[in-house]
Amino acid sequence: MSKPAKIIDAARKRFRYYGIQKTTMQEIAQDAGVAVGTLYLYFGNKDELVVACADKFVEHHREQLATVLAASGTAEEKLRSYIVARFRMSQEIRTSSRHAAEIARAVLRVKPDRIEEEGQMMWQAVVQILKRGIDDRAFNIESPEDDAKVFLYSIAWFFPNALSKVSTAPSEEDLLLVVNWFINAWKGPATKTRKR
Repeated sequence: MSKPAKIIDAARKRFRYYGIQKTTMQEIAQDAGVAVGTLYLYFGNKDELVVACADKFVEHHREQLATVLAASGTAEEKLRSYIVARFRMSQEIRTSSRHAAEIARAVLRVKPDRIEEEGQMMWQAVVQILKRGIDDRAFNIESPEDDAKVFLYSIAWFFPNALSKVSTAPSEEDLLLVVNWFINAWKGPATKTRKR
């Protein structure tokens, strides 16, 4: 593992366990096994580390999608697999650290478009999967771009962020109920998105 990767990993673990405010650059350097001066060669401050941790999450999202797309299986299996993987990651981020809200606020402060970027990535991924389903003649969809947008709006409730107040935690079972409803609809006559 490279020095920057070790530093990012150490920062991520510290941020999740102690929070960003209570974590020092010296502690991160110590956990990463590098001198403080070396840490500052790569990251000038904690904000840069927050950005690097957020970028690592995006990289993981892309790797997840590549794995799903490369796996054997039908488009509907790929869609279920991708959405469930994103749901589990969302749940883990939101619930695995008592500092999740602090981390989310810090990420949004240094990367204010982060939520929109994540939504755009998910939309592109769903469009890719739907197009594969069209190519395989499994889905009858006229506009995968529009259908992907409607689909993602329909499942958005299942993906609260760490800043959201959630009275009832969304369940994977209920999410799959919605996903399967869409898959069954896409197997029927071609869906059309109504123009205004």
